[in-house]
Amino acid sequence: MKNETFLRERAPAIFATAPAAHTSADYKFQSTLEIIDAFEAQGWNVVDARQVKARKRSGDHAKHMVSLTHDSMVAQAREIGSVIPRINLINSHDWSSRFELILGLFRLVCGNGMQVAAGTFGAISIRHDAPLADTVGRLTAEFGSMGNRVIETAEAWDRIYLSDSAQREFATYARNIRFGAESTVDPVSLLTMRREADAGDTLWRTFNRIQENSTKGGLRFAGMRRRSREIKNISKDVEVNRALWAHAEALALA
Repeated sequence: MKNETFLRERAPAIFATAPAAHTSADYKFQSTLEIIDAFEAQGWNVVDARQVKARKRSGDHAKHMVSLTHDSMVAQAREIGSVIPRINLINSHDWSSRFELILGLFRLVCGNGMQVAAGTFGAISIRHDAPLADTVGRLTAEFGSMGNRVIETAEAWDRIYLSDSAQREFATYARNIRFGAESTVDPVSLLTMRREADAGDTLWRTFNRIQENSTKGGLRFAGMRRRSREIKNISKDVEVNRALWAHAEALALA
C-alpha cells in the first residue's frame, strides 16, 4: 500500500475491516483497501483521497472517494495536451453508497504539476458481492479505452469556437445548477480566467473556466460580502461535474 499515511489522514474509512454496526446481515462488505491494492497491482497509483464528515456516526465507515491514475496515462500526459484520465473510486461501509467507479479528467496546468479536475463521467456501479479480481481486471481495460475517447473529445472541443452569447448561456446554466436560478451570482463571473492556459473562446477552454469557477469557489454574491465556497461534498462534486460535462457535449453536437 503506497501513501498509507496520507490516506489515513484524508480518508480513514479506507482502512475499515468490517461494516458499521448498524448494517444488517445482508450487507456485503467490500474492503476499499483490497480494491486499492488490486488496482495498484494493475499499475494504478493513488493520487488523492477524501471522505464526508460524519455528523451522527463515526467516520470510520463513512462515504469516501479515492482517485487513481495509471502509470501509462501520466507518461502520455504531455503528448495529449497535459490531460490525464483518472479513476475515482467511491465506496462506504455504512450503507450510505454503493461501490462506484467514475472516470475523471484532470489537467496539468503549470510546470510544477499542479492539477485541477476537468470533468466527471463514465460511472460504473459495482455490487458489493462482485468478485474483486475479475472486476478490477475488466475495469482496467474498460477505463483505459474510455480515457482515450475522453481525451479525443477534449481535443475536439478545443477546435469548436463559441460566440459570446453561447458562452454566457453556458455560464448561466452552470450558475443555475451550482447555486440555483434565484442566486445573485453573476453568470459572467463563471467565465473569469484564472490562468493563461484557459484563455480563448473554444468550448474546451470555456468549459474549463466554468468548471473551475463553479467548483473551487471564490465567486461573489451580488449585494453581499460573502463568496462561494469550494465544493467539499463528494456527491455534489460528482453531480455538478457530470452536469457541466453533459452540457458541453450538447453544445458540441449543436
